[in-house]
Amino acid sequence: MILVMMVNFFFKLIQSGAKLAEAYVGLYMDKAPPRTSQLSGMGWLMETVNTPGECHKMLRMNEHIFFDLHDVLVERYGLKPSKHMTTYEMLAIFLFICAGSESNRRAQNNFKHSGETISRKFHEVLECVVAMAEHFLRPTDPNFRKVHKRIRNDKRAYPHFKDCIGALDGTHIRVSLSPEEQVRYIGKTGIATQNVLAVCDFDMRFTYVAAGQPGALHDTSVLYHALEADAEVFPHPPQGIFFLKSYGCLYCYNQFL
Repeated sequence: MILVMMVNFFFKLIQSGAKLAEAYVGLYMDKAPPRTSQLSGMGWLMETVNTPGECHKMLRMNEHIFFDLHDVLVERYGLKPSKHMTTYEMLAIFLFICAGSESNRRAQNNFKHSGETISRKFHEVLECVVAMAEHFLRPTDPNFRKVHKRIRNDKRAYPHFKDCIGALDGTHIRVSLSPEEQVRYIGKTGIATQNVLAVCDFDMRFTYVAAGQPGALHDTSVLYHALEADAEVFPHPPQGIFFLKSYGCLYCYNQFL
């Protein structure tokens, strides 16, 4: 009996070793041939920023804003290069995917890197952008002491909206999920989406954005979650001040306390 148990243990040990060896070969030995092209990803970026109007078409911002954004992410939010990729190319990959809703495969073809590299660099830039958002997506005056000039100087709007400090609304953005995760994200649209809540002021500047909630959630649930999860950064208005909601509905913040 003991001999049989030892033999079974020995075979299981061999199977485990074989699986480890297979994983090692698949990860480090059996790699796809390197991508070869006369124009590398960095070369494509340099050509893009040096062609008038092309940077805005591909990355949705002109070259001056691109370099300014790059410097901010590097100097203040810890974006770092790797052995084979500069921070300029990392940011270009991120903006290329976001600007045109491009797939990982298209980014591979454009920048001549593997899918794993594209995904990893995208998330490295994303983490820096999320950290930056905390300092830029906020009200210019957290206490909302002044009535905006667009309301103050409009006789039709002032009596009704003098206590309004901005607008909030939600939208649905399509997401790609595994089959077991899709059910929670399928709402009235019939497809998997995430619910995004955004708040902006009368200068059309975003003061708060919350993303990631399942598309099946009701707008009120999304707002409650934002008030609880982001209590420190949500632009809480003072007593009696309200946000303007879509469809002509006025939502006083105090209703959700």
